[in-house]
Parts: sequence; C-alpha cells; structure tokens
Amino acid sequence: MKRDDPNPIRIPARSAVLLFFMPSEKADRQKRASFIALADSLQHTLGDTVRILKIDELSHPEVVQSFGITQTPAFVLVRQGLEIWRQIGLASDKGMVSTVAKHLMMD
Repeated sequence: MKRDDPNPIRIPARSAVLLFFMPSEKADRQKRASFIALADSLQHTLGDTVRILKIDELSHPEVVQSFGITQTPAFVLVRQGLEIWRQIGLASDKGMVSTVAKHLMMD
C-alpha cells in the first residue's frame, strides 16, 4: 500500500491481521493456486476475527524484508501492530485455524 493510496485498507484497532507471505507469481503456478485457496478457506472459516492479507514476495519485497521472511510460505499474525505468532511453512487447514484462534484468545 502506498502512502498516497486514495483507498487505504482500514482495519479496526482490535482486529487481527494474518499476513500470508506467498511465493511470487513466477513460482509454481499450481502451488500458488493452492496457497490462494488456503488463504480463502482460512478467511471463510475464521470470518471477522482476522483479516488475511496475501503478500507476494516480488510485488512487496519491502514488506517481506521488514518481517525478515526468508522462505515462503510464511504466516505472521499481527494485532495492534504487534506480532503475536509466526510460522514458516504450511500446516493443515484445521491446524492453522486452531492455532490462529488459540493465539487470538490468548491476547
């Protein structure tokens, strides 16, 4: 997101954001499609408790670098600007949902 973006993403202060760092579109398209499906499934299952943002490593290298992500896929759960959980690599849909939900309840 650019600072002069006329339509910035607005996220309520108490909301959590799950940053889903994905390989670039130039990577394996089939894998990328499965990652997008996973992100959509997680968003549907978790509903309004968390906002999932898909971050392409080539489109947003400054964001990837600022979080110190060295391999994808990677997940970073953030609430009120603070990182509360991080995972490198994939987990099952159910495992991911329960882990994210657990961390949101702890906060």
